[in-house]
Amino acid sequence: MGDDSPGGCYRVRFVAEQVSHHPPVSGFYCECRERQMCVNAHVWTKSKFMGMSIGVSMVGEGVLCLLEHDEEYVFTLPCAYARSILTVPWVELGGKVSINCIKSGYSATVTFHTKPFYGGKVHRVTAEVKHNPTNTIVCKAQGEWNGTLEFTYSSGETKVIDTAKLPVTRKKLRPVERQGRTESRRLWQHVTKSLKEGNIDEATEHKHRLEERQRGEERQRAADNKPWTPKYFSKEGEGWIYNNPLWKST
Repeated sequence: MGDDSPGGCYRVRFVAEQVSHHPPVSGFYCECRERQMCVNAHVWTKSKFMGMSIGVSMVGEGVLCLLEHDEEYVFTLPCAYARSILTVPWVELGGKVSINCIKSGYSATVTFHTKPFYGGKVHRVTAEVKHNPTNTIVCKAQGEWNGTLEFTYSSGETKVIDTAKLPVTRKKLRPVERQGRTESRRLWQHVTKSLKEGNIDEATEHKHRLEERQRGEERQRAADNKPWTPKYFSKEGEGWIYNNPLWKST
C-alpha cells in the first residue's frame, strides 16, 4: 500500500510463478489498478563461473502497460554478478537494457557499468532516451542505480533523484498457514528456518524430502498422462502472460 498518490492510498499486487522447469522460467505480474499500470514479464537465468565471480544472464523480457495512454513499453533485463564469492561477497549489475514503445516512438538504452578491477565506482549507470521519429536525444541520465541519479533534458532542465531516500512500503503477505500448498514460503519454510538457525544438515534433509516429494508427484502425473500446467500464467508465443491481466478487465 502507498499514500503518495493524488487520491490517497493505492494498492500494488504482485504474482510470480515458476512456469517451466527445463529451462527454469519464471513469470511475473504486477499491477496498480488506481494508476492503471501493470507489468508482465518472464525470465530465466544462465549462470557461469568467472574466477572469483558468478555471472547470471537474465534471458527474457517484460512489458509495462500504461492503460491511460494505451502505451506498452517492452524492456529487457541486466545481468547480475556475484563478486568476491570466497571472501566478502557483493553484488552488482552489468550490461545494456533496452526499452521501447512503438506507439509513442520513444526508446531508451540503459547501461549498467561493472566496476573496473582497479579503481572506479560501483553501481554506476548511464542512459539515453531517444525520440525515434525525430532522431532526437530528449534525456540523458547518469549516477548510481541504488543511489543518486541525475537527469538532463534537451530543454536544459535537470532533475536529481536519490533512490536511497524514496519511501519504502513493505509488502503484505498471508500467514504461512493460509497460503496455498504450492506457495514458496510455505513449501520452503522448514528449509528457511533451518538455514536461519545455521543448521545446514537439517536444511539439506528438508530440501531432499521436498524434492523427492515433487519428483514423486511428477512421476504420478506422467503415469496418469496429465501434463503439469502453471496456475497463473499461460504461454503465448515465446513468452508467458498472466491469466487475468489488468488490460483484460478494463
